[in-house]
Parts: sequence; C-alpha cells; structure tokens
Amino acid sequence: MTDTNVATIVGRLTKDAELKQDCLSIGFFTIATNRSKKKPDGNHADEASFIDINVYGKYAETIIPKLKKGALVCVVGSLKQERWQERGTGQNKSRVIITADSIQIFGGKHV
Repeated sequence: MTDTNVATIVGRLTKDAELKQDCLSIGFFTIATNRSKKKPDGNHADEASFIDINVYGKYAETIIPKLKKGALVCVVGSLKQERWQERGTGQNKSRVIITADSIQIFGGKHV
C-alpha cells in the first residue's frame, strides 16, 4: 500500500520568489498563513506560520517570475522532511517543506 502525502495551503508570499538554475531549475519561496488563536483572556489574536515551498524544472522557470511579495497563492504538493547535521556542533536539524506540484495565484490565472 502506498502512503498518501498531499498538502494544500493558501497564504501570501513573504518576499519575491527566487529561481536558481544549475543542472535543474529550482524555485524557492515562503508563504505566511494566519490563524486565529484564543488567548487566555478570551480574546482572539492572529498567529502566523511561515511555510517554505520548493518547485522544480520547467514549471519553476514558468511560475517563479510571477510570484511577487504579497501575492495570495494556493499551493498543492507534497511534504518533504530535510535533515542535516549542523556544522561545528554536529546537532541534528530538520525542517519540513512543501514540494509544489501546482500553484494558483489568486486574482490571476492558474499556471
């Protein structure tokens, strides 16, 4: 049986997306998502999460130039955990990113 790994997230770009080209084109960007959290006093406050996104190949070359700071996007892709050891301390580190399969810019067309 194959496991399912699908992530869908909507948020705003924190800065313009970046494209790096070597053997394979790789696009990088971060989106911010907000959610309302109830505080101990009963009031609600927004809490932001920052999600790193990667996109690869020809799709990266096409979509990255269109992704500008503040744009509202919907990203559909899969979660990937990256692991490494920190130089100097040898401490194990990790982060989870989304590898995008589809990106829709709201107010624009689906690319």
